[in-house]
Amino acid sequence: MAESAQDSNPIILVIAGRPYPLRIAAREEEGLRALVKEINERFNDFQVKYSDRDKQDCLVMTLLTYADELRSARKMADTSLEGELAHRLQALNTLVDGML
Repeated sequence: MAESAQDSNPIILVIAGRPYPLRIAAREEEGLRALVKEINERFNDFQVKYSDRDKQDCLVMTLLTYADELRSARKMADTSLEGELAHRLQALNTLVDGML
């Protein structure tokens, strides 16, 4: 979202009933609006499921679900990268051993 003022468009995103004015690149708008829709859906699910909780609690629970998903995705990416790296190192080691 680090665009110059002339490359960005002003938009207002509503999350949990509260408006947030932003300036974003036009190419990012569709994805951001889809993300906000998903956030609001999860937030609403928490509000229904935990009707005794206030909005802030539901927002925090929504945030925690995204943070957990991000952590899991990073862990999977690291694991697959390490697996690929180990495979390549083994192939290089085999190649070097064959040359000796």
